[in-house]
Amino acid sequence: MKRVTVAAFVLASATSLGVGIPAAANAAVTDQGAPAQKSASFCQGKQEWPELAGAPAKMAKEIIERENPYVTARILPEGSPVTLDFRCDRVWLFHEVDSPQLLLVNIPRVG
Repeated sequence: MKRVTVAAFVLASATSLGVGIPAAANAAVTDQGAPAQKSASFCQGKQEWPELAGAPAKMAKEIIERENPYVTARILPEGSPVTLDFRCDRVWLFHEVDSPQLLLVNIPRVG
């Protein structure tokens, strides 16, 4: 129990100062349960695709991976559990569960 308390204190201190753990300091959790971020200056390439919100997931995956070769897009049904760690090489693509075209429900972002 003591380790958890110390770890929480260290994380809280680092994030309040904005140092030490850049992803934790800048990331926010969306209603989809996935990390979201306006911009991560330490990540390479394009980081957000607002033009793909509502697009078919397979098409969005191809476009994202072509426009930013540093990322892998992962297609998941809306509400799927995901890890909350921030990664510069990952884009979660959440699609409508009942949609035959697998239409995206949010803006794809690096995270």
